[in-house]
Amino acid sequence: MGDGKKLSSLDASFLYLETPEMPMHVGSMAIFRLPDDYQGDFFEEFKAMIASRLHIAPILKARLEKAPLDIDHPSWVEDDQFDIDRHIFRASLPAPRDRATLERIVGWMHAKLLNRARPLWEFYVFEGMKDNEIGLYSKMHHACIDGGAGAALTNMIYDISPVPRNVEPP
Repeated sequence: MGDGKKLSSLDASFLYLETPEMPMHVGSMAIFRLPDDYQGDFFEEFKAMIASRLHIAPILKARLEKAPLDIDHPSWVEDDQFDIDRHIFRASLPAPRDRATLERIVGWMHAKLLNRARPLWEFYVFEGMKDNEIGLYSKMHHACIDGGAGAALTNMIYDISPVPRNVEPP
């Protein structure tokens, strides 16, 4: 990130317009069915995969830094205290552990603001669903991602194959 990248007026407007009643983040919910013979720990494997790809999406390690006296828009700076465990969480559903329960919980979670002291994104891995399904909810502030950037980030981070592609470190 270098010395910081100042937010555009449009991106900064998402911060200025945000209120507890009107969060300005975007979210997505995906449901994956694990193979019946899957013996791994999806949460730990997912977290390790994201950690191994952080270098291709620097925004995931960037936090906001206000301009002196707030005379300008904030900047993105690399978070030297970055901890992936503050961004990727393991969650389990209460009974009946179905999609309707997942939707209610994700709706409640989506209404909560992101912590502006950290990079503005979170992933939640919901385990224990019926039929060996995993729910993956992502939340990212609109100040750091728009539709096009979101699609590009998805392509950089996720794989469509059960065998992850090799992403070289920097």
